[in-house]
Amino acid sequence: MSVFVDVVNAVVDVGQQVSDFIGGGAYALLTKFVAYFIRWFMVHYFQAKLAALVFSYDVAQQLMASLNVSAYLNTAWASLESRTLSMLVFFRIPDALNIILSASVTKFVFKFLGF
Repeated sequence: MSVFVDVVNAVVDVGQQVSDFIGGGAYALLTKFVAYFIRWFMVHYFQAKLAALVFSYDVAQQLMASLNVSAYLNTAWASLESRTLSMLVFFRIPDALNIILSASVTKFVFKFLGF
């Protein structure tokens, strides 16, 4: 008789463990899996976005070179009087405008790629 009781207790214990896994363990397992997938996806998403940004910057530099933007800027700077130009150079305004122009063209190409 005790063997029968032990078998019934073992079956009940297995049933309880299965019920605990379905009730709480499956949720924990699914949560861990989804969290791992989201982390993996975000890492690869940002790596792809970084590669696209480097590509966009290269394309923007070539675009600015082909449009000969620097010649137009040099012509515009040459048309200013010397005192004004020296003050702007002192405050590094030409460098700042170059950075802003490069960033805006890069942003344009980046949005063109769909990012």
